[in-house]
Amino acid sequence: MKKLTHNLMTTVPNNMSRNTRYWQVLLLFLFIWILFLYIQLPINISNDAKNELQQFASYNQLIKLQVPLNNHHPVFDTMIMGFIFKVGKSIHNSFSFGILFIALVQTVISAASFAFVTYKLFKSDVSSLLKWFFSTMLLLSPMWLNLNATIVKDNLLVAPLIFWFYIFSQLVIDRKKVTNLSLIVFFLLSIIISLMRPNTFYVVIVSLVALLLLDRDKVFCFKIIVISLLTMLTVSGYNDVLSRTEIIPAKNVEMMSVPLQQTARVMRYHKVILNKKEQRIIDAIIEPNSIKNYNPQVSDPIKGSYNWNGKNSDFNKKFKAFLPVWLKLGLKYPKTYFEATYANIFGYLNVIHRDSGQGQVLFTHYDVASQITKSFRLKSDYTSPEQVRIKNNMAHQFIKILNAPVFNIYQNLGLWSWFIVYIFVTGLLHFKLYKREMLLVLPALLTLGTLFLSPVNGLNRYYIPIFLMLPLIAISFKTIDTKWERDV
Repeated sequence: MKKLTHNLMTTVPNNMSRNTRYWQVLLLFLFIWILFLYIQLPINISNDAKNELQQFASYNQLIKLQVPLNNHHPVFDTMIMGFIFKVGKSIHNSFSFGILFIALVQTVISAASFAFVTYKLFKSDVSSLLKWFFSTMLLLSPMWLNLNATIVKDNLLVAPLIFWFYIFSQLVIDRKKVTNLSLIVFFLLSIIISLMRPNTFYVVIVSLVALLLLDRDKVFCFKIIVISLLTMLTVSGYNDVLSRTEIIPAKNVEMMSVPLQQTARVMRYHKVILNKKEQRIIDAIIEPNSIKNYNPQVSDPIKGSYNWNGKNSDFNKKFKAFLPVWLKLGLKYPKTYFEATYANIFGYLNVIHRDSGQGQVLFTHYDVASQITKSFRLKSDYTSPEQVRIKNNMAHQFIKILNAPVFNIYQNLGLWSWFIVYIFVTGLLHFKLYKREMLLVLPALLTLGTLFLSPVNGLNRYYIPIFLMLPLIAISFKTIDTKWERDV
């Protein structure tokens, strides 16, 4: 593998690479991204963001709404997004400007972090091919251009995740060069990304523990253990505080897409004979009439067949009774269970037939004018029918670009997933030789594991953390390869 990565990544630094300055890269990103932001006006508002802004506006009495705070969309994220919206609205008392201000802030922050990665790429010894490939994709992929012009919670995760993984990669490559100040920043970033995307908490903790495999230096191990414990205590304490408030907790059913989809598929496609007790148990978890709405690639119709808001204890009790029935059906219909699972994850694994129909461009449905107008009691529609038509046409052009050569390689989720798996398995089988490479892809592999439990198949938006890690993994591999050559 050393020889393979050496041949793929080696290059001779040219004058342009040596003379590139960070501020030059940043200005390029800002110019291109703000230009495309302007082209896509008015800013897209996802349903998730609409709900978060309603909650914030109601909580802060910006608008006369009665929408309670709900941790289904992390409250931490809701408050940050809402605060930026409030600042924008205070600058110019307009809903549209408040939304535009969020888009500008997230675009500038993301540009700063993407420019940092691109700058590091050009300063590294990674091959020119990979430098230009990742740099072009980071700058011009319609996925990022569309994301900048969309209000959605994932935007606030981008910058902290990039810098968290950058410090993580430095710890893997050469821990001695990481200062105590960087470790403090690493700890703070660990908390921030854990609160912004709850399933990332498990990625962070397992990755931190895995760092202990690097060496047996007592001081280093002590620092990592302290960061791990403080992160767990902070996140647990935060969740405990939330549980003592009137904030509606996140629904536990959100983590149960796999068993519910498996059961729904069996009930949908087989003549299942159950006794009355077993049938009542299933009916208590999956509303009987919702079975006909079973969607192999989206679990929402099934897991959302009952409203479990604020009813986690009731759900936990019923789910515990459901498990033996679920296991019984699985033993009888193992093939159907496998088909149900694969149908919900193939977009993240299949390299050839990978189009799941879910989110080639992050947000292509813009006809939400009436919803936004009603939700925020605007005097006129947020988007006009003509603007909706133009934006949908633009979305189709974005899709054509994503399916074009080179771009379709970058967007091939299955290709990158198998690359990550290959590196990890190779590192595991030859641990002494490749333990650093294995640890570098571990956060991406763990993120992939969380996607297998997600409610939607093949959604680019869920894959964002892995997209962000890929160029930094390439840089880190080359750095390790260079050190190996020197040692040899």
